[in-house]
Amino acid sequence: MTQSESGRLSAVLERSYRGRRVFVTGHNGFVGTWLSSILLHAGAEVTGFSLDPYPGGIAEQLDLDSLCQGIIGDIRDPQALGDAIRRGKPEVVFHLAAQPLVLPSFDDPIGTFATNVMGTANLLEAVRHQQSVAACVVVTSDKCYATAPHAHAETDPLGGDDPYSASKGAAEIVTHAYRHSFFQGSGPPVGSARAGNIVGGGDWAEHRIVPDSIRAIRSGEPVRLRRPNAIRPWQHVVDAVVGYLRLGDMLAVRGAEFAEGWNFGPHPDATVSVLELVSSLISRWRALGGSAADPVVVRDPIVVEREFLTLLSSKAEDRLCWSPALDFAAVIDWTAEWYFAADTAEGARAVTASQIAKILDAH
Repeated sequence: MTQSESGRLSAVLERSYRGRRVFVTGHNGFVGTWLSSILLHAGAEVTGFSLDPYPGGIAEQLDLDSLCQGIIGDIRDPQALGDAIRRGKPEVVFHLAAQPLVLPSFDDPIGTFATNVMGTANLLEAVRHQQSVAACVVVTSDKCYATAPHAHAETDPLGGDDPYSASKGAAEIVTHAYRHSFFQGSGPPVGSARAGNIVGGGDWAEHRIVPDSIRAIRSGEPVRLRRPNAIRPWQHVVDAVVGYLRLGDMLAVRGAEFAEGWNFGPHPDATVSVLELVSSLISRWRALGGSAADPVVVRDPIVVEREFLTLLSSKAEDRLCWSPALDFAAVIDWTAEWYFAADTAEGARAVTASQIAKILDAH
């Protein structure tokens, strides 16, 4: 597929989302808020289904639920989720609701599996019985793959050595089963999206390196690093969201030939260590005029995580005409800029709108 066939992002939004009914689970989370905001900017009619928003988080800062139809609910409740989809009659569905963190999965593995595995099954079961749906994107994670010492392609085995990673591998298996059991020949095409370690403005979750770093910087404390040498594919949230939107577009336009798993990894230079990420963020914060202490290492020998994890995204580049617009320096710049400007709701809205405009121009 050529760039002219797939179109610039503005053309994609016009073709597949403007005036369309779009249902987003996890709409008021970090990634879900960015996705919902771009959809609303494009003129989509967004219905969201999520738990209560994170207090003081990006959804509250942007007053998201005043702009869309937000429904408070739990994807572990099939009745509530099914009722919401039936009422919303969506044409496109994005499934982002999840327990999204590795460390809490050790404290509550059963809850993690219930949310990430059965929640995905509940969503797909509701979609199976809703004839209005023309395309469905299930968002999982780069951690869905079995541990290997190489960059992951979509053909690699699924797996997971910790509860979170295993739950994402299992969500992919559930999606595959529904795709082949119920959606071949009838029902909507279902694709799954596997992105890297997503960072960017508006993430306030605990146990994530960027929000933990920002909290430490703002409090005048040094950032404490558990695994400074762990290498991750750091990716700005807007690049990942653009991948999801392009996949949803191709599912709606071209159907079953795109109903499979897709990697959305970052720019090649953005696969760096935790220490390099935090050091770069601190340097940029200081350049903006803020103060920040140097990071310190506090090793945690109890929780085992992968030291190395990267993605190959050549399939998305070739068939979706998607590639990340932001290199590592831009990822750091945009992330620091957002948090530096977002001391107030007004500042958060202004910097979010500015970055959406810039990503629309870049893609």
